[in-house]
Amino acid sequence: MDVQQYLKDLETLVDMDSFSTYPEGTARVAAWIKDRLDKAGWTTELIPVGDAVGPCLKAVWGNPEHYDVILLGHMDTVFPAGTVKERPFSIEGDHYKGPGSADMKCGDLFMVYLAEALAAEKVAGNVCLLFNPDEEISSRYSRPVIEREARKADHALIMESARPNGDLVNERKGICKYTITFQGIASHAGVNPDQGASAINEFIRWGEKLIALADRKAGTTLNIGLVQGGTAANVVAAQCRCVVDVRIKKSSEGDRIERALRELEAHPFDDRVKVTVDGGVARPPMMPTEKSLAFCHLADQIAAEQGILFHWQAAGGGSDGNFTSALGVPTLDGLGPVGGNGHAVTEYGEISSLEPRFRFLEALVKAVLTK
Repeated sequence: MDVQQYLKDLETLVDMDSFSTYPEGTARVAAWIKDRLDKAGWTTELIPVGDAVGPCLKAVWGNPEHYDVILLGHMDTVFPAGTVKERPFSIEGDHYKGPGSADMKCGDLFMVYLAEALAAEKVAGNVCLLFNPDEEISSRYSRPVIEREARKADHALIMESARPNGDLVNERKGICKYTITFQGIASHAGVNPDQGASAINEFIRWGEKLIALADRKAGTTLNIGLVQGGTAANVVAAQCRCVVDVRIKKSSEGDRIERALRELEAHPFDDRVKVTVDGGVARPPMMPTEKSLAFCHLADQIAAEQGILFHWQAAGGGSDGNFTSALGVPTLDGLGPVGGNGHAVTEYGEISSLEPRFRFLEALVKAVLTK
């Protein structure tokens, strides 16, 4: 690959604001990628998934009904519109920087360069490239499209950046997200406190129960990450709201958490407080299987041939690989360039990793196509 041209193309992509709920931005990224893939001879389709976000972009090489491999990337970032103006694409030593540069426009661009390479060689096989606009908000709009296309695939590659040490990912925790709303009764805290029913007090009593649901041995963590409630110190709070993040290694743990929350919802400590639990499993666990471990072994063989070293990691964060893996599709994650500090102003990717990691990706895809 031409690394300098790649960096110029990456600058173009990074300097397009594409916050998840900024449809114009992700649509602009999709249009740029689509133009490149159209020129390379791929069959492309923009797929609307709702007014709140931009479209998905699907590109197919070969049979549109069955894929030897599907590659997934997301076009959205966590940075609001206007961030690019404040902090555009830049290069500092061996690092490229900018909003979404490593998470994950570099991986999207790997997919474009791969498509052009396969087309130039007229490689036989069936490949799908799927770009979605809302991964950073749990792919809530694009999930049906991801699952529909993944069901046609024998293998899946997720184009998130490799870990900062170069490792790839073959295991991710599942994610459950809940918003719990407490509706109490307001009253004067000094004059008639007994006439009120405190939503905050109800939350506090729930809090102990919620924390106790974590199970470190099972790999289940629970974090109450946001709490909002009340209006003034001298008012018995009529409202409170909390947001809970749960990470699971087993689907059965998600079921356990769900049952516990519904039981608490049905039996509040103060029956004058109405409690509503919204949410559930946002991403199922991505766990190694016999087939996925065989895919890892193939990747290890290709990497050795290419002179590339890495290990396999389990990650606490989720990706669209959680969806493909849950469908039984052997899934490998972290096939993009090496990078780190995603979601932070210090986000970066390593320029020196571009050529070897792309060479590895291309060799791995060709190996899958010739199996």
